[in-house]
Amino acid sequence: MSHILIVEDETIIRSALRRLLERNQYEVSEAGSVQEAQERFSIPSFDLIVSDLRLPGAPGTELIKLAEGTPVLIMTSYASLRSAVDSMKMGAVDYIAKPFDHDEMLQTVARILHDRQQAAAAPAETSRSATPAADATTEDSINGDLGIIGRCGPMQDLFGKIRKVAPTDSNVLIQGESGTGKELVARAMHNLSRRAKAPMISVNCAAIPETLIESELFGHEKGAFTGAANQRRGRFEQADGGT
Repeated sequence: MSHILIVEDETIIRSALRRLLERNQYEVSEAGSVQEAQERFSIPSFDLIVSDLRLPGAPGTELIKLAEGTPVLIMTSYASLRSAVDSMKMGAVDYIAKPFDHDEMLQTVARILHDRQQAAAAPAETSRSATPAADATTEDSINGDLGIIGRCGPMQDLFGKIRKVAPTDSNVLIQGESGTGKELVARAMHNLSRRAKAPMISVNCAAIPETLIESELFGHEKGAFTGAANQRRGRFEQADGGT
């Protein structure tokens, strides 16, 4: 059973997170500050540390060096991208915004612990090849919601970014060569977003003649120009409320 340390000064949030993790078969310890965590526990002995960013005394990022390699997941109610990026630059394995979604928290914890187990088992890669079906089943259970297959490190990083961006209203530019799966990534983000029940409209702008692009994107009324025999809804209107 994986052992998780929660470091959070808000009692209600700390207790709620503890109950959530314990219901899902994790062993949990808790502290209200970095200092309390140091005094009560051997921090590197845990499998995962979940810490608020803003704590009394030292910030949660102090746990990164104290953890000596144990992954640290940072929570922040200051949902600024800057604080999250700074935390990850300092070595946090990931971040999650408060108030956290229970499913997102459990998926993130499961993914981090799974990655940690894989890293620990890397020297025994040859022996693990005898049980590919079990590994694939575990991987599929974690990433099945994305509709994308991939088990290498870069793909796991991509999956994490998709899950992080999907719940937000940020504008996202996806770049990559033809055939690398840009639309798959876009669809995965749509399916995990609050807009999932609304349409996702894909448009290949390069295939639309310049003279028709405005009508294609914005639509037109009947008789707006020669040949406009009917009203046409544009792609933006079709995607209203979605992606």
